[in-house]
Amino acid sequence: MSHEMTPKAHFEQELGVISYLDLQKFFAKGIVLMAAESLDMIEVAVAINEDDTQQVQSWVDAQLLIRANDDHARDWVETAAVFKAVTVAPWVLVQEVHVNDEELQAFQKEKKQ
Repeated sequence: MSHEMTPKAHFEQELGVISYLDLQKFFAKGIVLMAAESLDMIEVAVAINEDDTQQVQSWVDAQLLIRANDDHARDWVETAAVFKAVTVAPWVLVQEVHVNDEELQAFQKEKKQ
């Protein structure tokens, strides 16, 4: 039996929560893609990973998937934004999450187990 993970399983395992501070270095490199809250992060990661150009382009056209810009970065600082994030080389795919500190700590604790 093979122990190789499917891309979907890999991204599900890699999905984590990061703050805007952790995201800044990636933003500075221009590699942050933002997914709208209506999108499934794992589905987007798999589509990018598999070069599903048609699907990715349809999200881009609908402005559901956009490259983070300076306006976004300013908003993140003001709101101390928190994101779900997963790396899909060379991109870092993020989706803003609206949680309180308790929920965030519970999620991070759960991820470490």
